[in-house]
Amino acid sequence: MPPATACRLMPRAEVMAGLEAARRHRILLLRAPAGYGKTSMLRLFHSRLAEQGARVAWLTFDSADRDPARLLLSLRAALLDGDEQSVLRTTHITHLFLDDVERLDETAIRLLLSVIGEVLPAPLQVYLGSRSLHQVSVANLKAKHLLLEMNLENLRFDETETEAYLRQADLFLADEEVRWLHQVTEGWPAAIELLVLAWKRIQGSIAQGLPDLHGLNDLSEYLAEEVLRAQPDDVQAFLISTAPLQSFCVELADAVRGSDDSARLIARIRLSGLPIQPIGAHWFRYHPLFSGHIVRHHQPPRGGAASIYTRAAVWLAGHERSLEAYDCYIKAGELERAADVLESLAELLRARGQFPSLLRYCAQLPEALLRQRPRISRCLLVGLTYSPQRGEAQRWMDYFRQQAATPGSDPAYGDGLRAFEPVQAFLAGDVASSVGLAERYWPAQQQAHPYERGVLATSMAYSYLVQGALSQAVQMLIEARRICSDSGSATTMSVVIFLQAYLDAMQGRLDTALEHLGMLEQLHQQHGATIPPALMYTFGGGLLVLLLYERNRIDDLAGQVKLARGMAGIVLPWDTSSSLLVAQARLTALQGGLPSAKRWLESEIMKARRHAPPQVRSALENELSRLVVVLDQRPAIAGYAAQMHADAVAPSPWIFSSQEVDGAGIAQARLAIASGQQEQALLLLPRLLDQALAMGRYWRAAKLRTLLALALERSGQSGAALAQLVRALEQGAQSGLFRTFLDEGDALLDLLRKLQGQAPQLLSAAARAHLSAVLAAAAPQTGRPPAAALTAAERGLLKLVAQGQSNRQVALNLGLSINTVKWHLAQIFAKLGVANRLQAANLARQAGLLSESVPP
Repeated sequence: MPPATACRLMPRAEVMAGLEAARRHRILLLRAPAGYGKTSMLRLFHSRLAEQGARVAWLTFDSADRDPARLLLSLRAALLDGDEQSVLRTTHITHLFLDDVERLDETAIRLLLSVIGEVLPAPLQVYLGSRSLHQVSVANLKAKHLLLEMNLENLRFDETETEAYLRQADLFLADEEVRWLHQVTEGWPAAIELLVLAWKRIQGSIAQGLPDLHGLNDLSEYLAEEVLRAQPDDVQAFLISTAPLQSFCVELADAVRGSDDSARLIARIRLSGLPIQPIGAHWFRYHPLFSGHIVRHHQPPRGGAASIYTRAAVWLAGHERSLEAYDCYIKAGELERAADVLESLAELLRARGQFPSLLRYCAQLPEALLRQRPRISRCLLVGLTYSPQRGEAQRWMDYFRQQAATPGSDPAYGDGLRAFEPVQAFLAGDVASSVGLAERYWPAQQQAHPYERGVLATSMAYSYLVQGALSQAVQMLIEARRICSDSGSATTMSVVIFLQAYLDAMQGRLDTALEHLGMLEQLHQQHGATIPPALMYTFGGGLLVLLLYERNRIDDLAGQVKLARGMAGIVLPWDTSSSLLVAQARLTALQGGLPSAKRWLESEIMKARRHAPPQVRSALENELSRLVVVLDQRPAIAGYAAQMHADAVAPSPWIFSSQEVDGAGIAQARLAIASGQQEQALLLLPRLLDQALAMGRYWRAAKLRTLLALALERSGQSGAALAQLVRALEQGAQSGLFRTFLDEGDALLDLLRKLQGQAPQLLSAAARAHLSAVLAAAAPQTGRPPAAALTAAERGLLKLVAQGQSNRQVALNLGLSINTVKWHLAQIFAKLGVANRLQAANLARQAGLLSESVPP
């Protein structure tokens, strides 16, 4: 809920009209320094919309929301009203008010804007109040007419509003005094408010002349002091004692003051009109300009601000407010007691995946103190491992290694070393070290803490999977699942679920793999109140988009890619990043054409060269090389073929999920075929195929057989080519493979048609049916769709679909049930001869069906 106010807010017609006009935009940004009434205006507009029956929500940020996980949880709390089983994109809220955005940092603001743009439903409008955006540019959003900004020029009082405010405050001044007030404050609402409170003292000094004030900062200091001096002694003492606190309740104020009269004094302060703001039912805070002045210029009695912070920390820690207690101990300089609080707090932050918060709190303590606290440092190591601070992570790992080798040291050092050194190596792209370390450390990890043992168990299972040692992988997955159940770690269990899905996928059980990944949603429903869904998909999200793409579920793929774009602040493993980027490229190709995807890839490769692990760059290069093959760009094909050296490729000892059907030699083989080097292709592909079959990688084997069929066909071995294609189609029918066949361009499609026309008897009935389905999916849509066949209602619904709205959003906008929307979509698909929403939208857009000129 928005903060309450002690007095009636003054309606401002022009500003409210601007807010009304902004409803044509997705986002309204009120950006101005402190004291310009951002919160007041948002609160007034929030009330107006609520009275009109709109579904409104309010969230005031604090510094803890800089953590991506905490930020997402805060948004969930505001938008989903405690519904742990829902996701952000299904919210029923239509207007979201976000205040104090400046408390976020640059990374968190970028994440917030990406969530607004990519995740939240399109009808939802967002209102932001902020002093600044920390160098985050919104020019692109303005250019797209998605964001409208109102600044201090829009928010400052004009002279008429200054006079109206004074009258509302029962201060009736002569015209020349009003003009003087307006000129000296430059229409700054906070300064005018303070002037009203201090007017009696100021008026008495006008005859002697006002002090020499240089700018608004000087003015605010002067006015705040005048307001403070105008208060009775007991109120002044209360203000000085409580101003250092970020917020307070009656009991906390009593505790820091050592008294029992805070309730009475708070009531007096609120009645006097001083700048105090209720937060909820029982908590309060001062306007930052007012409290900031008091803290800078007035020391509390009984030991100064440090004693205030210490007493506040003791009270907060005893009332389960550990974050605030830690902050107060730090401000008091009580570092040992701060570390005591952080010991339990760090474990909670680690379990919830709030690693940036964990690192920020640890950074406030001396490293020497952290090294004396193994419970903190073991959590710090986890946070650093999953952060971009690779150097710091390695430095702390070296410290853990040193301590683990010291006789009598805390077992946490050895547990952490063995659990996270393989993970750090993997995230840095050093696959060989990761696999070797996991296998070497596992025997010694049997007595470790369940969390660290579970982490290494998942690393071991992953190690076995990428090497194709499937029987060992199955055994280790059973062990990892048992350990994770014992430890209660939801994030580690999400990795186990991903690995089980990957095991199914590589063996060709794609639908089973998708069912397993669906368990991530169940995990989210169990832990949604404490862990945002995005963290459950840190490893599994990449595999999910690959599977959706392979099954040709393009609408679902588009939704998942959009969600991934909206999670820009979450640090992802290179394997997941590779899959998501490649999926984005392929979606771009389907939506905007191959040349558009090629340009996008070239741009991403330039970015990846600066900061991404080599595996990510390799995945992007592989996809770009596939596009130039499909586009038949001969110079580029020759260049890539020379660069990738198919003759030098040997079967890789390990293959990760992002490489399953796109890497580890596949790109080189494709280029060899396209560049006319059939001998090289025919040397490489059988070796890769033998390896895939030996490892049980049947999905990969199907892709390799399609390429082998192309190489054999171009070498004049048509019979052998069709034989390989038959085997690929048999596997494709079992696994539901589509893009394996569709992504190799016209050459493979021609070979598939040849098989269908000349030797269909070579295929089983299931494979023949699958071949027909693949060719139907590849068939171009020709001619203009039957515009007259679509009703006006269907065209209206299709417009919303083309805007990217989900079935739920369409239903809300049109006042229909979701089942009715699905029925209409089925009718539209049948009339247009398409299979999914993306194809329908693209076809309708190309044919002009979405324009107003289409006849009914």
